Amino acid sequence: MRFRIAVALSLFIALMAPAASASAESYPSRRINLIVPFPAGSATDAVTRRLAERIRAGTGATVLVDNRPGADGNLAALSVLKADADGYTVFVTTNSTQAANVSLFQSMPYDPKADFVPVAGIMTIPMMLTVRPDFPAKGVADFVALAKTRQKPLSFGSGNTSSRGAAELFRHRAGIEMQHVPYRGMPQALTDVLGGEIDCVFADPASAQGLIQDGRLRVLAVTSSERLASMPDIPTLAQAGLPGAELTAWVGVFVRAGTSPEIVAKLSQAVLAFVNDEDTAAYLQSVGAKPFPAGPGELKSFEEADTRRWAEIVEFAKIERK
Repeated sequence: MRFRIAVALSLFIALMAPAASASAESYPSRRINLIVPFPAGSATDAVTRRLAERIRAGTGATVLVDNRPGADGNLAALSVLKADADGYTVFVTTNSTQAANVSLFQSMPYDPKADFVPVAGIMTIPMMLTVRPDFPAKGVADFVALAKTRQKPLSFGSGNTSSRGAAELFRHRAGIEMQHVPYRGMPQALTDVLGGEIDCVFADPASAQGLIQDGRLRVLAVTSSERLASMPDIPTLAQAGLPGAELTAWVGVFVRAGTSPEIVAKLSQAVLAFVNDEDTAAYLQSVGAKPFPAGPGELKSFEEADTRRWAEIVEFAKIERK
């Protein structure tokens, strides 16, 4: 009986293998849905729409960008997991869903590591310590000194997960107290910085660059390990005397676990071709981002390291889980 079961199982595997191979060879043969966990107009949405155009041009497939904001990206993640693991529902997401949320939520409706397969990285996005033009501190050292001498803590606003994480890490490394003021989005936080309601915001370049160019907002430092090509005069936090406070947001592509390795490889090749394109690099530089051409293995390692980093931030900042 065991022999007959083994033979039947072997025949089943042999019959299914050519079908799976044929499916991978013909991919894509129908519409690809790119699920984005943020609304239209966000930095993730903007780069996803450029990626969609590249996939359309390269494969002839119809590509739809599907924005599903809510619950810091968890709603979008669940929608991907409800679809078939066939490579036609693709998750273009960030450190929020794949690294930070595990520590920010009391319980998670999915497991970022077990339920998703990394495909490729797209970009990294630094945060910038921004203040209004008349703020008394002219640099990071002045800011830290001011925070240590004031009786009332300086306040910082946050417009998203990375914004708060960068501020909490900065506060911890500098050894200062700061008061957190949460906002629904970066525009609202920046508005209150300009109006003097709060003292600073760790803002992403795309949200703040217009205000910076108009002279309505001043940048003290960036949270990346290197200066921004678009703002070469702005030091990194390490260059400003505060090493160990580097933190960047990132965008990458994932699919549901169980997707065939052949399809993952095809998707990865398409995404990396887009990321390595000169036009893409120029666009990312224009919005203060940097290409992140990571393959599946590199993206997996990066995701795991960032998950540990976020766990540390949530612990020392004593951030209450949602």
